Amino acid sequence: MHEELYGEIFAAEQEHWWFVARHRIVLYLLERYLPPNSGTPHKVADLGCGCGMMLVRLSEKYDAVGLDTSPQATEFAARRGVRANLGALPEDVPLPRENYDAVLMLDVLEHLKQDRASVEVAAGLLKPGGILICTVPAHMWLWTKFDEDHHHFRRYSERQFRSLVQVPSVRLELLSHLNAILFAPAAMWRILATKVFERDRARYLKLPPFNSALRSIFAFERWMVGKVPMPIGLSFISIVRKA
Repeated sequence: MHEELYGEIFAAEQEHWWFVARHRIVLYLLERYLPPNSGTPHKVADLGCGCGMMLVRLSEKYDAVGLDTSPQATEFAARRGVRANLGALPEDVPLPRENYDAVLMLDVLEHLKQDRASVEVAAGLLKPGGILICTVPAHMWLWTKFDEDHHHFRRYSERQFRSLVQVPSVRLELLSHLNAILFAPAAMWRILATKVFERDRARYLKLPPFNSALRSIFAFERWMVGKVPMPIGLSFISIVRKA
C-alpha cells in the first residue's frame, strides 16, 4: 500500500465500522470452528496483520503473533503492545511450521502476486486440525481506484476463490460472501467516493455518519455466515481445515 495509508488505518481501525465488524465476525468464527483447547490458549498467526488492531483483539483470548511486510505497520503494532514480525509471503515467513491452531489472512491475498503459493505456505503453518480463515474482495466489476491505492492485483470471483483455497492437505468447511446486508449502499459509496475523493485518499477511512449503526449491521452477519445463503457481497470469506 501507499505508506501514508498505514497511519490512516492506524487512526481508523479501532472505531471504523468495517474493521470492527470484520474483526467481530472473525473472532466469532474462531470460537465456532476451533476445537476446545487443552488448558493453554490456542496459537493464532495473523499474516498481513497491518497495524495490529486485530492482534490486540486476538490477544485477549489467544496466543497471537502477526506478520507484515511493512516496517511501518510492525512499528504501529508494537505501539499497540502486540507481537508482529517482518516477513513476506510466500518466500519469507519466519514462523514455525505446523505450530498454529489458526492462521488468518484477512484481505491479504489480493495484494500478492503468488496468492496460491501463499495459501499453501499458510496451510503449512497449521497443526493437524487447525483452521485457515481468509477474506478477499469480491468481483472485478467492483474494481475502483481504492483497489489501486491499496495495491491490489485482483478482486476474486467465487470460482477463483474456491479454487485458490483448496490446496493440498486441507478441506473446505466454509465459503460465503461477506458484507452482504450493506452490499448496495456500500458498493455505491465505494464507487462514488473514489471519484469524489480521488485526490484525498484519507477520506476513504474517515468515520462516516451512522458509523455505529453500520458496524452493528455488518457485525450481525457473524450469525449468518455459513448458516444463511448470502448470494452477493463486497467480500468472500473461507475456512479450510488441515487434515
